[in-house]
Amino acid sequence: MSVHELEVEELRSLTQQTLEVITTPAFVAAVRAVGSAPADQRLLEGSQRLSPGALREQGVDLPSEMRISSRYFEEGLPSSIEFGDGPCGRLNTINALNQTAPGALDRIRKSDPDLFRRLVELADKESMDVMQDARMGACSCAGKNGTCGGIGTGLQ
Repeated sequence: MSVHELEVEELRSLTQQTLEVITTPAFVAAVRAVGSAPADQRLLEGSQRLSPGALREQGVDLPSEMRISSRYFEEGLPSSIEFGDGPCGRLNTINALNQTAPGALDRIRKSDPDLFRRLVELADKESMDVMQDARMGACSCAGKNGTCGGIGTGLQ
């Protein structure tokens, strides 16, 4: 399907599915938990609560054909931090680091800002590569006070 073949009802359906996911009590609670975590633990908390697997474990019903892209924003970060799906079904870099060495990313952020920036940029590039693999996609995001949850569908 090309972009020109996309139908209004299909967009409405994708948007409705997105809204249903990001307005569930479990999704909202996960976003709130990240925002209320101590500043030096928010990136670990984000991986533990906002990754697709973590959201499913908390009872959020994520449609299998959708790509979840929860992001954390904060002044001073080189870019947003994404806790979503990684490329080719792998963990994304941020979640993999937080899973392998819990809290390391939060510590690197403070102790070596240049390395932290490079890690975040690498993860952001991986996220963009995933989106470019789709011929067309729809995405929606909602958030407040530095935390955003979005979900989208890409057609291959």
